[in-house]
Amino acid sequence: MNLPKAISSLVKWTDDEPSRFPLDCVRLKRESNTVFAEATDGRRMCRLTWLSEGSECEYKLPAKALGAALRTAGVTKDGYFAVLNGSVSVLGKKPGPAVVPVAGRWPKSEDVLYPKDGQKWWPLPTRSLRDDARKALAEQKGGLSKPALDLEISGATVKLDARYVRDMCETAIQCGLDQVHATATDSQSAVHFSAECDVKFEAVIMPLAQD
Repeated sequence: MNLPKAISSLVKWTDDEPSRFPLDCVRLKRESNTVFAEATDGRRMCRLTWLSEGSECEYKLPAKALGAALRTAGVTKDGYFAVLNGSVSVLGKKPGPAVVPVAGRWPKSEDVLYPKDGQKWWPLPTRSLRDDARKALAEQKGGLSKPALDLEISGATVKLDARYVRDMCETAIQCGLDQVHATATDSQSAVHFSAECDVKFEAVIMPLAQD
């Protein structure tokens, strides 16, 4: 199974806090020659989707072990390759260690990732938005509250965690995307992001609580 470069970015979207779901994992699933990898920490979720022929399978790969395997293997211009045989062995410029999947029930991704039908999508440049998020993080470093970034989407202003916006942009850039489209209904709604090239990028970020 081929793996895109951006799968390494999904490690940052996980969470190792105790939960009824294995949120410290990256979920990897193939069905009907389509593969997706997704990760969530309960406040945000990201899914990458691409084509890869083969038998249907599903793995929940511990994020730290997957990240270590990807770093050891080393990314190539085409990303990575995975050998699936109960465990997942990552190949890049060289072989990485095998990652042993874990069991556990996964959140209902489709209930979270997709906005309601008919919502308008707003274009956002990934690199300048990433720079805005980094600037907000630097300016608010050491503060007591979570670093925030106000994002304007189709007339609505939504306050998001600047770290989440940075990670969203960096993941999209890893996919080769200069632009994503976003949608939100109001200042209290989740913000959905979507774009597509060789890899389809989908993400959702929940807003910060209003003071």
